[in-house]
Amino acid sequence: MTAPAHVAASDCERCRPGLVAQPVNAMSSLAFVATGIALVAGADRAVGSSADAAVGWAAVAAGLGSVAYHGPGTSAGRYVHDATLVGLLATVVVADASRITGRPAHRGVLAAVPVLALVGAVPRWSMHTQAVVGVAATVSESVRIAGLPSTTAGRWRHRVAGVVAGAGAMGHVLGRSGGPWCRPDSRLQPHALWHAAMAVTLGLRALDPPS
Repeated sequence: MTAPAHVAASDCERCRPGLVAQPVNAMSSLAFVATGIALVAGADRAVGSSADAAVGWAAVAAGLGSVAYHGPGTSAGRYVHDATLVGLLATVVVADASRITGRPAHRGVLAAVPVLALVGAVPRWSMHTQAVVGVAATVSESVRIAGLPSTTAGRWRHRVAGVVAGAGAMGHVLGRSGGPWCRPDSRLQPHALWHAAMAVTLGLRALDPPS
């Protein structure tokens, strides 16, 4: 009987036996953990800061979920990965709404985050949930950034964030298994670039002033 494929086999890097099947992709996932810790440590008591700190904790969870996904690669790891990713995106939307409105997030809105995360963990709904919440996060970030004071440093920071996010997205799409950038045995994995780019983009929000 053929052994089942590793759950992260589509992310190009050759899967090895043991607890860390994709070492490069697994290690790069820790970029989310580092960014999350930095966001939590940098949160102040301004309006929206509690939601911003929640983004940090959600990033830590997503990083650990990604390690579980690219490491042992069990079905449980896939559920944790998908749930924490959706949870992170949803938390960004909540934090942005808090910044935009100048009001703390309502408890009902906060309660929707774990519900969405659980829905995102269901395999048949996972990709659709990630897409919908991902679009919502992109829109909320665009609105939040548009409401910030226009400064030269801010404009350059957001341009850099856009370029970094774009490069990461290219790595994610073109570096899939069978894609033009896929080199299964390389130590430079496009999916790892995706992890690092998204973590950097997320971390840059900490440099923005309150809306």
